[in-house]
Amino acid sequence: MPLLSVTGSTLLVLLLGLTLLVGFGADWLATRFRVPDVLWLLALGFIAGPLLGLLAPGSLLVIAPVLGAATLVLILFDAGIDLRLSEIRPYLGSALLFALATYFASSALLFVVGYWVLFPGHALLSLLFATALGCTSGAVVIPLARRFEAGIGLRSFLQLDGAFEDALAVVTVTTIVALRVPSPGPLALTVTASLVLPLPVGIAVGLAAGLAWLFFLYGWQDRPFAALATLGFLFVVYAAAEALDGSGILAALVLGVVLGNEPLVRRFLRRTHPFRFSNDLRRVQTEIAFVLRAFFLFLIGMFAVLVNPGLRVALGVGVLVGGLLLLRWLLFSVSASSGRTPPAWRSPVTALYGRGLTSAVLLVVASELIPSVSAVFFPAILLIFGTNVAMTAWLSVRPVRREPAEPEGAEPWVAAAPEVAALSVESPPFLFPTSSGSPLAPPREPELTDDASRPRHPLPRGEDERRE
Repeated sequence: MPLLSVTGSTLLVLLLGLTLLVGFGADWLATRFRVPDVLWLLALGFIAGPLLGLLAPGSLLVIAPVLGAATLVLILFDAGIDLRLSEIRPYLGSALLFALATYFASSALLFVVGYWVLFPGHALLSLLFATALGCTSGAVVIPLARRFEAGIGLRSFLQLDGAFEDALAVVTVTTIVALRVPSPGPLALTVTASLVLPLPVGIAVGLAAGLAWLFFLYGWQDRPFAALATLGFLFVVYAAAEALDGSGILAALVLGVVLGNEPLVRRFLRRTHPFRFSNDLRRVQTEIAFVLRAFFLFLIGMFAVLVNPGLRVALGVGVLVGGLLLLRWLLFSVSASSGRTPPAWRSPVTALYGRGLTSAVLLVVASELIPSVSAVFFPAILLIFGTNVAMTAWLSVRPVRREPAEPEGAEPWVAAAPEVAALSVESPPFLFPTSSGSPLAPPREPELTDDASRPRHPLPRGEDERRE
């Protein structure tokens, strides 16, 4: 009998624990040495699955779509909270236009290489491969942009780009699957709903839900488990948007934007008492998102296949890794030369282009309806690995730097809402979130001075006489 026997549920618990430990260490390495944590988690899944054969990937296909969707919703919700409309307004149009151009240009390149090299003569497989992997993964890019302390303008640009590309990929793949799989209703109505409804319905549902939840938080945010209630409401909003043929991930993003820009929203709500976003509301959802993201990246690594890809597939994926990077660089150069975006953003925007969570979820969901799509998994995993390795190499050579225009210690939240910074010192010591999710201490009291030309801060009764 072996000294160590780990099977069944014990093995799953062990791998979950290792995933969290590796994720924690990878997060530290990403902060200290600017090496993206994606690679370590993918490598752990590859070792546990194809290399050692501890788990069969097929047994995890059932939970993969659910886990991936929940992770993406949490990450985009967190990104929405960090978006400051006053800061991103000058770049809103350019970010959406860049995302649109990048996604469809990348999808075109992927389709050409897929049809002629990876899946010769298979138009459907090539099309699903292209549309699922044409998007930059917001679940990969958004946490990296925050961790590398990119300036608020650049971070907001990357958040909008990642979220919009994710939404475009979901809409496009859903439409293709609707065309391919028979539906009970009229085909024209199904396709129209897949193309037209997702974006406006997702925005409308997220906006209405954000306003409704603000009224809840005004009175209940200090209650125990308010953070968990917010997460529950977030998933309900996602499901409601999807049930109405809208984009659930876009609804989650808009919900976060409404909550994160409460000082602007409050002007229309006629509320005099400010909403204080306690640190617990951020900490809970951030840590749950970390757990889900780490475990899903581990699952992606398990879906790899330990076989020789062949010269044709290896060359095709290599061309795609370099071609997607070059394409993103060219498109942003055009945007910068036209004056829409700062030229200094070219390097980080080009580098942060890794594929991952969204693409994997879309392919897993599509394979449940179209079994032949499973043939796309192996090249897709190679491309996900390749883009993240290239991203790591680029960032190690040309790291993301903090924008010099943003003064040290400045916070866009306070700048956008001076009334929050001007709260009385007698107010409860709530913490305000920074763009990285860490707490910002309340404003310091002004120092006392005997200079008659400067106002003195009033002291409690009796203290003034003692000082005199």
